[in-house]
Amino acid sequence: MRKIFLALVISICILPLFAQDSTASVLKDKATTDTSQTTTGTHKNYRAKSYLLYNYTELQGNNAFNQEFRGDAFDKVIITGDVFANSKGVPAALAFDLLFNQPVSEALINRADKQLGNLMKFDESLNTGITYERYFKKADLTLVVGYNYRQMLDVSGPKQAFETMFYGNARFEGDTANLSNINFNYYNYNQLSLGIIKRIDYGSYQMVFGMTGSFLQVINNINIQTGPTSIYTAPYGEYVDINYNLTYNQATAAAPQFGALNGVGASGDFNLSFQNKDKWKLSMDIRDVGVMTFRKYEVNYSGTNNVDFQGFVIPNLLQFTSQTFDTLNLDSALTSKLPSKSNNQYTVFLPFTADLIFSKPLLNDRLVLTAGIQYRHIPNYYAYGYVKANYFLTSDMLISASAGAGGYSLFDLGFEFAKTWKYCDIAIGSSNLLGLIAPAYYSGGALYLKLGATF
Repeated sequence: MRKIFLALVISICILPLFAQDSTASVLKDKATTDTSQTTTGTHKNYRAKSYLLYNYTELQGNNAFNQEFRGDAFDKVIITGDVFANSKGVPAALAFDLLFNQPVSEALINRADKQLGNLMKFDESLNTGITYERYFKKADLTLVVGYNYRQMLDVSGPKQAFETMFYGNARFEGDTANLSNINFNYYNYNQLSLGIIKRIDYGSYQMVFGMTGSFLQVINNINIQTGPTSIYTAPYGEYVDINYNLTYNQATAAAPQFGALNGVGASGDFNLSFQNKDKWKLSMDIRDVGVMTFRKYEVNYSGTNNVDFQGFVIPNLLQFTSQTFDTLNLDSALTSKLPSKSNNQYTVFLPFTADLIFSKPLLNDRLVLTAGIQYRHIPNYYAYGYVKANYFLTSDMLISASAGAGGYSLFDLGFEFAKTWKYCDIAIGSSNLLGLIAPAYYSGGALYLKLGATF
């Protein structure tokens, strides 16, 4: 698979070179015509400035609305990979061990326990795919077609939920563990997108409006929520008293083939931006506004009750699945008090993301300063703010530094390098380097890669 991926990248970069001779005169004519026009809004003048100044103002590499290409090109293929994890207390190494099903060391667990506040918060996202863009000069409009593999996870709850998960109920002997208001959401799906980006030139300023619609083929989903829930463990473990209010939904554990459609959904992305040529740019985005529904192979548990267990030990919550309740060895009286099982259809909404970004070029367009604020619609999420500085070493190469705080993060420092050639470009960076450099001590981490070819 890696060899196929590499071959694809190389081919889309080299293919335009073979067409260079046959199209050189055409491209030259286009470039000459566009350059000779002094009015704003021409293909080369307008889009080249946006390309040079505003292509790298965000912290991730998967925004189709912020990927301009050179003025004499009309087609672009973009391959992107973007992964991040955020938390204010869980070390990145612990999160990676859980994500990749590796043993978690006691040292990591103890360190996370000390770093966590009263509320545990963690989220991660994986977004990788390929996008094709086609520019139509007469309409000043771009058609966008893409495929992405997506995975999102967010968890929030009281600190005692973390302690129960990793230490078991023995830690709370003679005490009560609070497990109320736990929210666990996992989404895994394929995304097929189609959209447009329309540019309107008003002379003194320009406006861009973009939107995409996506069909979602769901691979898996897990949704867990608790209301007032607690576990009391009597001294010496004589008995355990559980008071619970639980809702648990899980879709199919895998998609055997793309057309199976065990779960389907739809989503939309929207962008509106304004800029005064090369003086400033203000951009507003809202992404992943969507819904999923599940009609096959669902498993649901729900209930509100109080249960007393004699000499009972809480199961390993790290291995908790929809079969956990089925494997408990209990008599019929206690079993009747467990959450009821069903196989009902259910629907969930995707956690959307909204961004507001302002960029200002300085030093004769050599430096671009950006300030942004982001909101993700997940439980207990507060606004994330960041600043980013892009410095152009040459007209086609830049380095960036960023700093951010808020959301599920404590404090992030990032770095990016980008290089552009006539037919290819590459950008690699991270919005949270600290978690990558010292994963055993710092929470969160991020990495993204973007490869493009224009022709």
